Amino acid sequence: MSVLQHAVLPGATLLITSIGGWILTMRNNMITTLAEDYVRMGRAKGLSNRKIMYGYAARNAFLPNLSGFAMSLGFVISGAILIEYVFNYPGLGYLLYSAVQNVDYPLMQTLFMLFTVAVLVTVLIADLATAWLDPRARAKE
Repeated sequence: MSVLQHAVLPGATLLITSIGGWILTMRNNMITTLAEDYVRMGRAKGLSNRKIMYGYAARNAFLPNLSGFAMSLGFVISGAILIEYVFNYPGLGYLLYSAVQNVDYPLMQTLFMLFTVAVLVTVLIADLATAWLDPRARAKE
């Protein structure tokens, strides 16, 4: 319980520093999606704004944001290094900082490989989620 209690402030700091970009990207995707023809067709059919926003526009605007979120995991990890150093929190970022300070190349290589695998797995999961959520990605032509 103590670990969770002490992880709240570093976690909130990481979330607050990275969420602005994701929200701005989602807003831009939503504006672009609302100008599409199928949204106009939904309005012409008399669908409610709620149905158009959540059923059509948000679903399609979220897909590029999902891929961008997965690719930005590397930036989140690099930001975690600074946050762990400031809060003196013993995580992987702080371990990498210590490895750089002590010129421990094998540990640095292992951590870089771990970060790379984490990003690749996250991108794979995002691609699978995109294929599951978007019927156009599953279509065989």
